[in-house]
Amino acid sequence: MKLKKISLFLMANLVGLSLMAEGYQINAQSARQLGMGHVGSALKLGAESMLFNPAGMAFMNGNVDLSFGATAISSKVTYTSGTYKAETDNPIGTPLFGYAGFKVFKNLYAGVSITNPAGNSLVWPDNWNGATFVQNISLKVFSVQPTLSYKFSEKLSLGAGLMVDFGSFEMNKGLMPVGALAAFLPLVPAQYQSIITNNMDVTPLGINLSGNSKITYGFNVGILYNPTEKLSIGLSYRSKVMMKMEGGATNITYGAPEMEPLFALFATNPNVPASVKGALALDGKTFNAELPIPSNTNLGVAYQATSKFLISAELQYVGWKTYDTLSIVFPITTMRSPKNFSNTMIYRIGGEYKCSEKFTTRFGVVYDTTPVDVNLYGPETPGANKFSVSAGFTWKPINVMAVDFGLQYINGAKTNGKFIQNGTTLFGGDFKSIAYLPSLGVRFNF
Repeated sequence: MKLKKISLFLMANLVGLSLMAEGYQINAQSARQLGMGHVGSALKLGAESMLFNPAGMAFMNGNVDLSFGATAISSKVTYTSGTYKAETDNPIGTPLFGYAGFKVFKNLYAGVSITNPAGNSLVWPDNWNGATFVQNISLKVFSVQPTLSYKFSEKLSLGAGLMVDFGSFEMNKGLMPVGALAAFLPLVPAQYQSIITNNMDVTPLGINLSGNSKITYGFNVGILYNPTEKLSIGLSYRSKVMMKMEGGATNITYGAPEMEPLFALFATNPNVPASVKGALALDGKTFNAELPIPSNTNLGVAYQATSKFLISAELQYVGWKTYDTLSIVFPITTMRSPKNFSNTMIYRIGGEYKCSEKFTTRFGVVYDTTPVDVNLYGPETPGANKFSVSAGFTWKPINVMAVDFGLQYINGAKTNGKFIQNGTTLFGGDFKSIAYLPSLGVRFNF
């Protein structure tokens, strides 16, 4: 690979630095509702309504309603291009949720929740063909939401909450592809050439970005209307929250320890391209970046068909269009990566059947469309239209306590994605993703 091509490749990859892609929004904040397709905007879920539709909390039974739990996310992504194949080895993600609702006085309820509305953990092989886009990535976002809900009558209630979000981020990616050092052999003294020839199968130069976001704010509002005893209609809106990272840390990484003195030599060699020296100059620098958590508008309808059977359908409109361009600002340069995301719709249907006073079963079906532009495709969390099914149950060992379990299977359609810049395809191939989400929760009502 010639030095000029290396220089252009490295510059393109620096410009293409990406914090995240489609898939970082999490819809797994209730074990009970995950088993029912994660519907909830038209339901009366006690304290858990703070997330789905804060108006629903006004129909809470008792004076205190508590719910706590976690979901485990086990996912795998497979990349193929011709005969080449690579798979992720992702750790188990564990988004948490907790809700506490209280009756203040007649018809007025207050509460607070903590959830993980966004997050992702993805680990590709360090030396795979897409290492210059991502090697591994981790994002965690937490949202604390104090909420008020008021019931005007048995037919109408309103609710609103303040979202207080914060989180952390870390990513590693290569800056040069495997084998790129071969082009530098003529530029180094003989004693350094073995370093190159012994490391032709590793990604030679990389970058680590990490940091914590500032506390940012949003809101969640909703209305719940019950035209009849059996029918309810809910509408809720969660605003966009712009996560802002300031003073993030940048560290240059090397495919092997012996490469560090080699690149130190490159930094003083006048024949080494300026783009390589510019990349090395980022070591130890800070950066600022912003990442949107998109808005969500949910419209749902629920119908109590019989005393034992409840069914609900819901549309979720996600405002991904706000993720148009990602900018990462360093003291010495600004890098912009086009995203061109589109707003999307998620279609949900779920039902539950009360087998007895102590046992309830649930099912759900979800179709989630992708916002990703397939010509600006990145493997950070590969986008795809996703179909999922879920099931779950609730067991009540005593009147004041309920144990919830849900299980969701997500199947992403095989997607051919390319990252095209200035008419040149820098990376592409077929991506296929699957995920399993078991969720366990416990609720108390007094």
